[in-house]
Amino acid sequence: MTDMRKVTAFIAALSSIALFSAAYPAYAAPIMLKGDIDRDDRVSMSDMVILGSSLHGRYGLNETQTIAADINGDGSIDSADLSALQDIILGGRNKFPIGTWIGDCGGAKRYFSFDSGTVSIVDPNRESSEFFTVEEDNDLMVFRASGTEMSAFITWDSELSFVLKWSNGSTETFRYFTDVMINMSEILTGRWVTSQGRTFEISGLSGKLTDKNGDISRFEYAPDGENMTFRFGSTENNTTGRKVKNDSMHFTVTWSDGTAERFTRQEIEERGGVTYVNGILIANKTYSLPSDYDPGGILPEAQAAFDEMMADAAKEGIYLSIVSGFRSYTYQGQLYSGYVNRDGKAAADTYSARAGHSEHQTGLAMDINNASSSFNNTKEAKWLAANCVKYGFILRYPQGKEDITGYMYESWHVRYLGRELAKEVSDSGLTLEEFLCIDSKYKS
Repeated sequence: MTDMRKVTAFIAALSSIALFSAAYPAYAAPIMLKGDIDRDDRVSMSDMVILGSSLHGRYGLNETQTIAADINGDGSIDSADLSALQDIILGGRNKFPIGTWIGDCGGAKRYFSFDSGTVSIVDPNRESSEFFTVEEDNDLMVFRASGTEMSAFITWDSELSFVLKWSNGSTETFRYFTDVMINMSEILTGRWVTSQGRTFEISGLSGKLTDKNGDISRFEYAPDGENMTFRFGSTENNTTGRKVKNDSMHFTVTWSDGTAERFTRQEIEERGGVTYVNGILIANKTYSLPSDYDPGGILPEAQAAFDEMMADAAKEGIYLSIVSGFRSYTYQGQLYSGYVNRDGKAAADTYSARAGHSEHQTGLAMDINNASSSFNNTKEAKWLAANCVKYGFILRYPQGKEDITGYMYESWHVRYLGRELAKEVSDSGLTLEEFLCIDSKYKS
């Protein structure tokens, strides 16, 4: 074999192992399964042999086996249990699950969407999904994909539940969820806050809901294109709605009672004292920057975007310049103190940021031409408002939004977000705080 063929074969083997490992559940402790008298985590003819021998006095059952042998739960072991065990075995032969089932192996959940001869396995812990063909021979199921093969014995506990005993020795219990076939791309894993003051924390097809009063409830949900169903506790507590995507961070659900609720993705992460919301660096009255945060000036991508905007504006007789770009923590503190001494703290807080709370320290914000209300309604201000989004900027403190942004209207202050995100924020008609569902308020 040539070296290249060896490398190709090795990569293929690694891919096969990765797929195999992702689809296999980790080993979990044995479960108690009715009819599993020989305690091998499946119900088969060997269990019938043991039970029959016991009823004829040829085999004694220990305490654990006695519990498993009481199929009908009447407290005694007799021929009725033998008949019930036979029904379990015969009734489950070549019985193929259809729809989506929740698999549980030692508390780790996976979601199996079965169709005729196929299954899609969604693993929320790995944020992955795998597709397999499935063949069933009596109580043996064989899963195949890309040269990988897994097998498991299936035992039906009821019409709505079954157990798989995998060939690696682990067991996985299943219960019916929905007839909807789950698509990985439709899963809304993450943290979502809503216009009704609720928070949905979703992992895979289950999650936690915290309402505006702080009360917590657990749920599972089934996405099906634009339709979605949340189940709280039982099928009688289903809540259904129709989802419409607004942009990359928002969707709106119209519930079956006609009410609409806007969902906002909100992943808040702190890195080295700097706060990012959905990957966006935030500096406002709520979220501050550390005193040593210093990008060294206006960031190159923001400067390049401004240079392009300035050049295009000049072609239309509009002349733009940066009068204030990056400001250090120390310099911002000096500016703010000067305004407080002149106008008082309450007034200064309406137009100047405290040290660490200024967007200028991010290297992504800039004041254009004239940082005062005299810039308002000028032809330059109007051009900036109409065109800055094309270059990846937004007007950060728009008119009429003072209570939300925490600052007076500033027609001269723009923030760089990148073209795609800036367009989304602009099209939404929301401030950055509203877009990310965060506030801007000093704690004291």
